Amino acid sequence: MKNKEKKRESAIADAEVVIVKRSGAVVLPADESKEEERRRKAAFWIIVSVTFVIIAAFAIYLFFFHDENIQPAVPTKTVRVENVNMYDPSTAMSSLKAKTASVEYPQGIQEKFKAIYAADQHFVGWVSVPNTSIDAAVYQTDNNNEYLKHDLWGRWSRYGTVFLDAYCGVKDLSRNTVIYGHNFDDDQDKEFDDYIFGDIHKYLDVEFYKKTPVIEFDTLYRDCKWKVIGCFLSNGSKEGDNGYVFYYIASDMNNDNFMSFISNVKQRSYINTTVDVQPDDKILTLSTCTYEFDKKGGLHDSRCVLIARLVRDGESESVDVSGASQNDNPRLPQVYYNVYGGSNPFRDAEKWYPAE
Repeated sequence: MKNKEKKRESAIADAEVVIVKRSGAVVLPADESKEEERRRKAAFWIIVSVTFVIIAAFAIYLFFFHDENIQPAVPTKTVRVENVNMYDPSTAMSSLKAKTASVEYPQGIQEKFKAIYAADQHFVGWVSVPNTSIDAAVYQTDNNNEYLKHDLWGRWSRYGTVFLDAYCGVKDLSRNTVIYGHNFDDDQDKEFDDYIFGDIHKYLDVEFYKKTPVIEFDTLYRDCKWKVIGCFLSNGSKEGDNGYVFYYIASDMNNDNFMSFISNVKQRSYINTTVDVQPDDKILTLSTCTYEFDKKGGLHDSRCVLIARLVRDGESESVDVSGASQNDNPRLPQVYYNVYGGSNPFRDAEKWYPAE
């Protein structure tokens, strides 16, 4: 009996070896668990490798093709101030290099601006507003997108660069010279005044206006003073005002259309000034984002706009501010009433459009 049992066990073992060999395996049943372990490990590392490749590919996509989603570090107040004044020849010109080997200056350029122009031929002037942080070089290209979200090196930047509207003239000033700049609440104090044009909002208060009724925008060719005539809030898209946008960035207007435009500015202005405007005058417009309407969880495309009139040849730069007052009923877009309540008294008011 014992011999039979041994033969039976031997036959079973031989049969198992044959089955394993026929299936293509080269291991004995005792090694199957080790083989399974190797397979599991191989599968694990394949999954890890594929996951890594996907993550790496996505990171490369973000860096090279979708860089607007990559936010730069928020600068401090100090960085902001240094950036605003970064092209002051007395402080930072030594670190700049001309974009061209030999610079051909435009005829009539002011001597004080030659060093800045040599560093970047897109430079067109300098805007400065006393009693504010607005003190910046102004640049211009043939479109209004390049500097909106890019710095002077072409790198994406949420802070952009202060720039002159592409449709505005520099040597021969347009009827309306329009300059754009951003502003943010980087220090989280609920005041959007931390960058470039944030202080424009101060002109919504007549008491601030009385202290600073004149601003400056010096072009490559001449120094210019401008008397403030109004500051207002406006919607940036048609959804903000029943399908209408006040087109305050129009650069050229005939005399009649221009005077109608000025009337609209005064309706909208938070301040009433005594500065007169004549049909042949020229104006300066500073435009920035505003967040007064971003309430109740809504984000609205809105602007704060400062408008000033060019001091005429031979005219005194002084302004009598004694007659200035706060406008208690400025014309506001529909979005204001949607957020704060009440009915819009200007809903059916005449709308201004640039003359064709």
